[in-house]
Amino acid sequence: MDKLFLAILNMSFTGAFVVAAICFARLLLAKAPKIISYCLWAVAWFRLAVPFSIESVFSLIPFKAQTISPDIVMQSAPRIDSGIPVVNNAVSSVLASQPTDAAVYINPFQVLTTIGSWVWIAGAVVMLVLGVVFYLRLKHKMGSAIRVEGNIYETDGIQSPFVLGVYKPKIYLPLDLSGQEREYIILHELTHIKRYDNIIKFAAYFILCLHWFNPLAWAAFLLMGMDMEMSCDERVLKELGGELKKNYSMSLLSLAADRRVISGSAIAFGETGVKKRIKNVLKFRKSSRITVALAIVFVTLLSLGLASNRASTGDIYAMQTLGAETASIEADNSYVPDSQGSGDGANAGMTYNITDYYNTDDGKFSDLGLALSGENSERELTVRGGDILIDGDRRYEVMAESLTLSFYTQPSLDQVVQWWSDYLDSWAESGKVTAVS
Repeated sequence: MDKLFLAILNMSFTGAFVVAAICFARLLLAKAPKIISYCLWAVAWFRLAVPFSIESVFSLIPFKAQTISPDIVMQSAPRIDSGIPVVNNAVSSVLASQPTDAAVYINPFQVLTTIGSWVWIAGAVVMLVLGVVFYLRLKHKMGSAIRVEGNIYETDGIQSPFVLGVYKPKIYLPLDLSGQEREYIILHELTHIKRYDNIIKFAAYFILCLHWFNPLAWAAFLLMGMDMEMSCDERVLKELGGELKKNYSMSLLSLAADRRVISGSAIAFGETGVKKRIKNVLKFRKSSRITVALAIVFVTLLSLGLASNRASTGDIYAMQTLGAETASIEADNSYVPDSQGSGDGANAGMTYNITDYYNTDDGKFSDLGLALSGENSERELTVRGGDILIDGDRRYEVMAESLTLSFYTQPSLDQVVQWWSDYLDSWAESGKVTAVS
């Protein structure tokens, strides 16, 4: 369950960025038909629900989608890999601030992940149970409703009209609606059903249950509901004719005064605020073809950028930048590469540069000096007091009795170098290694 929880966290981080981007895009789309903004929310739910995506150089995601590794709880020095060095250094230095002696070290993520996973699953279950209970109670309450025609029912047990159901949705109306109000409400709700809004709302609520801890997921759910309603209003006005928008808005105002507003809740389409919808109806007019075309192009490009992950181009960059570093190290006569590693029984005083253990041909670590750590997908390198660690033109002497570094079995070269540098920076700050000339 821990790995599932970490996967949800990674999706939630990415989804939060996408939601924030869509909120900004909605401001730019203020004059475009609301159906365009409504469709844009599909990208947010995709990122919150699907744990994978294609890679693209056109991705607008500034960080790696898998910021937290599923194996972080097994790392002797837990680290994140967001693809942003400043963030990596700041967070990883905090995570690595504890002593790494195997006898006393406790990976903070093991405790936090276990507690967090149980809290997360408990919250998701509570939301799902509440949703099911609400749905069943409302369905039971509507058992006495009288069928008027088709899937339209009337009852005196409600004040607000709504749609209930997924497979065979039904429209429920109060008994005291005027003829014009009733006509508008039925047309509005039939439009929801034709567009499968009831199914979309159910699916969105289920995804929200998985990300209940993320405030931006709640914002996406509420704002999508508003865009859903306004786009539905515009669709109704197109069918009725724009000249009827005053009558339609007056009907909405009348329903709002009696707390009987058509809108979307989690399980059924019930009441909500109507002020923004009335303003949108009064300002409604058919958008020009140029406005619609530009909005569609903008949303298409934005959707492609937000739906894809950042391409992994670090390997080429690392190969280019490490050439100069490796050359300078090899030119230093005092540097003697260690080909045996510092495993059990090794003597202190060895010199280490992590690039010596990376095979650029197959992108994997050499077994020399890097012993497998149990059954997980990492390798560990243990250095001891007196060993010399090299990072570019910097040299450090190990002051602690022993220190252990963990690396994935098949990372990219830039990740290897970044992890190595982060380890040394963190250890230098805590006095576990000291710089030498």
